[in-house]
Amino acid sequence: MKRKIGITLIVLGLTLIFSAAALLLYNNYESKKAEEQSDALMTSITDAIGQNMSDETDPFDTEMKVVEIDGYGYIGYLSIPDLNRNLPVMSEWDYGRLKIAPCRYYGSTKTDNLVVAAHNYRSHFGYLGRLRPGNTVTFTDMEGEKKTYTVTAIENLKPSDSDKVKDTGDDLILYTCTYRGAARIVVRCSEV
Repeated sequence: MKRKIGITLIVLGLTLIFSAAALLLYNNYESKKAEEQSDALMTSITDAIGQNMSDETDPFDTEMKVVEIDGYGYIGYLSIPDLNRNLPVMSEWDYGRLKIAPCRYYGSTKTDNLVVAAHNYRSHFGYLGRLRPGNTVTFTDMEGEKKTYTVTAIENLKPSDSDKVKDTGDDLILYTCTYRGAARIVVRCSEV
């Protein structure tokens, strides 16, 4: 009887170890795939910005220009020098889009309340928690308008508090989940 229990526990332990290894490999695969897609998109985004630059801007227009690339809408790209990241930003969010690139969760740069969400892939917002107050972030929209922000605060929120990133008075918010999903890392920024 003890032998059967011992064998069962060993098999269970090996199954759990195998499952953990498989999950790690899958997550690394997803992260690498997202990095490749973001890198490829950056060329298309910068090309599209060059074609859409205009000297005429309507100060009362609060809608960001959306350009379709490969069947998805994009509003521009983020540059985060302290993380060595240039990332395209999709115009809408859902879980499928988040696997490709960061997404606008809410707001606009034209109304100074843009919220960008991304997965915690190493190639996206995986190192977001390393930012510190005073670091800079820039957002370039599809019309070529570039806004520079400074990080003012980094905090953690409960997963159920995702609505606390809307209408906060912050000009730009970047957020992602922690690796175990127990919290959301929120980086608050003000326009320089």
